[in-house]
Amino acid sequence: MPGTSDANPLERARRSESADDAKALYEEWAERYDADVFDTMGVTGSRRIADLLAEHVDDRRTSVLDLGCGTGEVGRHLADHGFDTLTGIDFSPAMLVVARRRHVYRRLVEGDLGDPPTLPERFGASVSAGTFTTGHVTAEAVPGLLALHAPGATIAWSVAPPFWPDFESALRDASVEMLANDLEPIRRDDDDRSHMVVARLPGG
Repeated sequence: MPGTSDANPLERARRSESADDAKALYEEWAERYDADVFDTMGVTGSRRIADLLAEHVDDRRTSVLDLGCGTGEVGRHLADHGFDTLTGIDFSPAMLVVARRRHVYRRLVEGDLGDPPTLPERFGASVSAGTFTTGHVTAEAVPGLLALHAPGATIAWSVAPPFWPDFESALRDASVEMLANDLEPIRRDDDDRSHMVVARLPGG
């Protein structure tokens, strides 16, 4: 676990003051991330956001973009639901190494979501868990991220409460149809919550 003086690297990640700080943390944390976050800390948001997408997208052949895919935990749960056309983007090469071992992604791309890379297709859906929070990706990225989607695409994103007003405004400006927005627990036996948002883009 990175930083022996910090018993909770998840809180360290949330205190990151810049994308560079966050990237440095994830580079050293990647191999221990799953055990720390999902086993020890009991984070459940990744499974929940995959479940929400599955509830709202019937076609399991839909191409799904995993925004800030990390070690691929959301991808694993999407694969369990039968989604088999997954692309992941993350800014940490070390996290992508771990994600690749899951063998559930058709493509993994190193990229900064604040300035999304050009991709060869437009996606029918996207998921994101644990990315729209402190030190990571702000609402300013929303227009660029939505541009990666096909008309009528479905998004299932987890957004930390302090940042939700800005995200809500950005999504409203994009004329999305809000399908769900519930403040839900994201850890076992803990009051830590996040906005679990499902929306549909216009068109299609």
